[in-house]
This record gives sequence, structure tokens and C-alpha cells, in this order.
Amino acid sequence: MLSIEELLKDLTESQRQAATHVDGPLLIIAGAGSGKTRVLTRRVAYLMSNGINPASILAITFTNKAAGEMKERIGKLFGRKLHDIGRLDQQNPLICTFHSLCVRILRHYGSRFGLASSFTIYDSLDQSKLIKEALKSLDISSSNFPPAQIHSAISHLKNQLVTPQDFAASASGFYDKNVARVYGRYQKLLESNNALDFDDLLMKTVHGLRDHPDVLNELQDRFQYLLIDEYQDTNRAQYVLAHALAMKYRNICVVGDPDQSIYAWRGADIQNILDFEKDYPDAKVVRLEQNYRSTKTILAIASKLISYNTQRKEKGLWTNNDTGEKATFYICRTEEDEANTIIEELKKEHKQGRPWSEMAIFYRMNSLSRVLEEKLVSGRIPYQIARGTAFYDRKEIKDLLSYLRVLVNPQDEVSLERIINTPPRGIGDESIRKIRTWGVSQGLGLWHALTRAEEIPDLSTRVIKSVQAFHRMMARLSEEASKVQNVSTEAVAEDMFAGPPDVGMVQGIMQEVFEQSGMRAVLEKSADPDKPELANVKELINSAAEYDRENPQGRLEDYLAQISLMSDVDQVRDGGGALTLMTLHAAKGLEFPVVAMIGMEEGILPHARARTDPQQMEEERRLCFVGITRAQTRLILSRAFTRTIMGRRERTIPSPFLNEMPVEMIEVEDRTMIDDESTGLNDNYTSHFRPGQIVRHAVFGLGRICNISSMGRHTRVVVEFQKTGRKTLILEYAQLETLP
Repeated sequence: MLSIEELLKDLTESQRQAATHVDGPLLIIAGAGSGKTRVLTRRVAYLMSNGINPASILAITFTNKAAGEMKERIGKLFGRKLHDIGRLDQQNPLICTFHSLCVRILRHYGSRFGLASSFTIYDSLDQSKLIKEALKSLDISSSNFPPAQIHSAISHLKNQLVTPQDFAASASGFYDKNVARVYGRYQKLLESNNALDFDDLLMKTVHGLRDHPDVLNELQDRFQYLLIDEYQDTNRAQYVLAHALAMKYRNICVVGDPDQSIYAWRGADIQNILDFEKDYPDAKVVRLEQNYRSTKTILAIASKLISYNTQRKEKGLWTNNDTGEKATFYICRTEEDEANTIIEELKKEHKQGRPWSEMAIFYRMNSLSRVLEEKLVSGRIPYQIARGTAFYDRKEIKDLLSYLRVLVNPQDEVSLERIINTPPRGIGDESIRKIRTWGVSQGLGLWHALTRAEEIPDLSTRVIKSVQAFHRMMARLSEEASKVQNVSTEAVAEDMFAGPPDVGMVQGIMQEVFEQSGMRAVLEKSADPDKPELANVKELINSAAEYDRENPQGRLEDYLAQISLMSDVDQVRDGGGALTLMTLHAAKGLEFPVVAMIGMEEGILPHARARTDPQQMEEERRLCFVGITRAQTRLILSRAFTRTIMGRRERTIPSPFLNEMPVEMIEVEDRTMIDDESTGLNDNYTSHFRPGQIVRHAVFGLGRICNISSMGRHTRVVVEFQKTGRKTLILEYAQLETLP
């Protein structure tokens, strides 16, 4: 292991201050590319080197990928691999996401919270199925109450720690009252399946700690040093959980950057980081302002853009890197021309020796990737696309995982219904309905009803035999899984650096299920010579083998939980020789030598819904800032002069953010051959105005600019006037006077 001096020698003064602060609250304002992961890693190692019990350190990240990187770096500092057993009872520092932490707490203390520890975590498809079931049982139209909209409302309520009972008591109006009914029924369906959704993990944990002070006290004594990364993206539930854990010893270190807060749409509250010093008046504040990632030019573009925001903590990003080349802004004729232009530019980079894996294309909305993908496929250019957990939504993958879920939690009827006739074994939908209905009449869940199939009226002898055979197979698999898991657990030493066991527990169970369920036999008979479904299952088994290697004490339920908590970024493989396509939201935390950002248009970036909302506009600007600061050496921007929207070709408006970037640092190439009124880049009509600025109008008086939409001579400005309210004006004719 490194000595303390060796541990700190390559840190700057501000990084060293952050890494060596031990007791008391600490706020680290970490600018983009300022080495915050290095600081967090060294801080954990520093605490351990000063005799602090490793098990008392809890570091919370926002993605599994970030947690894995921290574990790997800390392991290297100690000269050994740092393993995570997937539970609370380990001797290591615990480095995980908020949701992973909650899974561990709920598994460990579930019985005290009134929750079975074998619970299943439902993904978005399972949640949608239950919401539809709830709507149907309440005779509420899914046309008037779309399941996706209902799910979004319930998710928001849970992140605000509002229970079904709380919301039902406060709901007013037709819509809210019906949402309350669906919320209540949906939650009961989750409970009957011994299942939690993603948001339950946080809410159940916070409420459990609230209702059981003894458990909270145990966790406070266990985790005396708390580190939270990406603090600007915490929501209400995460905020409450973090401060409850830190309340006793107050050794809380939060790291973040208000300029990179981009998740308000899923509940993140930027005030959590802006108000940290109000929560902890004695907090030490350290600013990490040196950027190690980008050229001076890229950093200057990003810094000028974000300066237009008002909700931020002032800092001066700087870098010792080269000045670098100017950014390039392409004005293309159509979205097809835009895709061709960007791909041709990246091909030039590739021909000059740059690997595809060092380049990425970002966009505001997933729909913008379609044309790009078509061009990449036809050009035979390798690419990967971050689309969340699409791999795990494939039928054959979900089928196999559903078998594993039922082995862990037989009450999971969503998974049980999926596999009872997969592969086909003569138990059709009507038979399942009869079994379920009879079970309800007897006060039995579906799993227990299967054990008494011979008692069910109108069930044919053939179906009864098929049901009994299925139940025997699942019981046998469950017994074998228990044996494998016990052997695997006993084979692992308690040492925090213990190596993996010889037995691959999850892989072994998965292979056994794949064989005995009949899935393998069916997939091998596929008429497709490439057998893609079989290849996908083999890839899943590979992931299980990798999990076994990385988590030698991990259990089947831990593996299933890890899959349920996957994010977009977790699906992006490092290297691999492929160009990366992803949304700007998914790009957070990544970096590439070459970055292209397409769709720099009003209504795309910024999104249409942000036009009249200053706070949403600031978040869209932060999103643009995040995209720019992912680039290390080259930045490419583009817009289409016309774009097909809802089947109609329409002329676009340049993004107002272009007008907030330094024109001297951007080369403009107009490929339209059209005498456009405006490129959108430092338009003369808006050069003296920006959001947040105080202005005076001859008729309406004093007001504050909320938003500017660059449209050349028709550029619009939205102003909130003190006496007359919000007005939308054409800037050329408004004759607004700027005030200091």
C-alpha cells in the first residue's frame, strides 16, 4: 500500500484539501473534468490509512459504472482487488448507488420493516403491466389515464415520500382522485407480489428508518463517514436518507456541480447542493476549478454558455491544456444531410488514426438517432448505442430472468405467469385464469394454487399433469439453487480482498435453469441460422460468470437486483472499437476526444417545453454545457435547416444557446446554399440581451427576461414585467432598454 505522502503527492492543493479533510461536513464544488473521482478515491484511501475502520465508510455514486471505477482505483492503491459481497455485512468500504444501498438495507432489515427479504425489484415493463392491471380492476380508461402518465405521477409522489394514503387524503379534482385510486391499487398489487419498484427502494428505506429509530442508530454507528457524489442530482428521498445517516456524526462529504444538474424531470432538486451550507453552516468548502479534460477553446465555449444561468455557484474553470482547434458548427440542409456531414467528419478522424471508440455523437432526444443509425449501418461503421436496459427487455432474456426471479420469490406472479407456459407446455391463458380465480377463492396465491391443481374444477387432466410437472421442476431447481448458493458462500473467505470461489454460483444456476426449463432446446431449433436469441442468452450467461468473478459472495437475489438497477451509462462498454451514440443525459460522467452534438435547434435543444419556463431553460442550458464539456480535443455542433416533424418537413430555428457561445471560437460552415437570415450564432438581434437580465419597456415598464428564441429578424423574447405580467415580444421592434 502507498504511504500517505505517496497517496497525496500528485494532487493539487485544492484536491489535497478535499482528500485530507477528515471530520465534519465538507462541500466539494467540482467543475467539469476537475478530477473529482480521483479526489473521492484518495479521500477514501486517506481515511483508511489514518486508521478509520473501512466498514465505517460509505461512498454513494449515481451509477454502477462509477461505483465500479472507484472500487477498482481503491483496490489498485492497496495492491489488491477490492471485492463487494453485495450486502451490508462486509468489512470493506461500501461503494454503491443510492438504490443499491437501499436494496442492502431492505434485505438486511426487511423483517423489521415488515418486508420479506426475498422481494423482487420490478422493471419498467413489469410496472407498466401492474398499472394496466390496476386501471382495469378499477374500471378506469387507459385512454383517459395513460399508464405511462400515471406511472410518472406515482414515481414523482414516491420520490417526494408521499404514500398512497397521504395522497388520497390530499387529492382534489377528478384527475388527482383517480390517480390516488390507481396508486393505492398498484401498491397493493406490488405487495401481493412481494415486489418493489425502483422508487419504492428509496421510500421504503426512508420510512423504515423513520419508524425504526433503533435501525437508524445502527446504520449511523456503522457508516460514520459518508461521501456522496453528484450531489446536485439528489431528489427529496435521497436528500432525507443522506442527512438521516449523517445526523449523528456529521461527517458528510458531498461532491457536485450545480452547473451539471440535469435531472429535474426525474425529481432532482438543485437546491440540495445550493443550500448545503445552510444545512451545515460549519461546512468546509473546497472548489476544484482546474479542468484536466478539455482544450482551452472547448472550456471557454462551455464557460461562456453557462454564465447565462443564475442558479449556480460561481467558480472559474481553467486549464493548462493546449488551446486546441476551434469548434465547428455545420448548418445542414436536412436531417439526412446532417447525419452524412457528421459521419463524414468522423470518418476523416478515423482515417487519420483515431479509433471509433474515441468518438461520440450526442442528441437531446432518442428519436434523432434513427437517421444516424441508418447511415452508420449502410456505411458499415461499428457503433454502440446507449438505450438503457434494452438488452434485458428482449423476450428470451426476460424469460430466463423470470425463472430466476421465481426461484428467489415465488410470490412474484408477474414473473410466474410469464414462465408457466414458456416454453409452451400446454398451460394456456384460459387455464392460468382458472387457476388464478380458484386460488383467489381459496385465499391462495398463484404459486400455492399450482400445488393443488387437481382440485381445480374444469381443468383438464392434461393441463393438471402439465402444471404438476412444471411445479416439480421449479421445486427441484429451487433445491439445487439453494445447494449451489450455500456451497459458494461457504467457499469465500471473510478477507476484504478475498478472491473469487471456484464455483460460479449465479452462472451455475442460470445454466441449470436454461437446460431444465426446455428453453435451450427450443432456441436451438430456431430456423434463423444465426440463432440470435441463443446468442443473447449466452451473453447473459457470460454476464453471470462476470458477476461471479467480481462478487464472490454475491447471491442470486443480489445479481437480479444489480440488473434491475442498471442505467444507460452502465450499458456503454469501454473501448470495443465502436462509435458511441447516446442522449445528452446519458453522456453525463463520460468523456471522448471527439464529440459531435446534433440538433442544435429551438424545440430540440432547448426542448420545446422549456420555452416559457426560466428554470427549465436553465436546465436545458446545463444539459448543453454537459455535452460540450464531455469533449477533450474536438467539438462539432450541427443543426438542420429543415427537419421532418410529425411527417411534415418544417423549417427550424437555431438554438438560442448558439447565440450565447463565443463566435470567435467557432467555425461556421453553411451547407444549405440558402441565404438564411441567421445562423443562430451570436445573432446581432440578441447580442445585448440574455435571460435573467433586467430591461425597461416604454409601455410595460420594468421586467426580467425569461427566454430568448433566436429567429433572425423575428427573434422573440419573453419578459416577466412587474406590473403587467409575462409578455412575448419581437425583439427588433420591442425597443427594450437594458439596465445595469
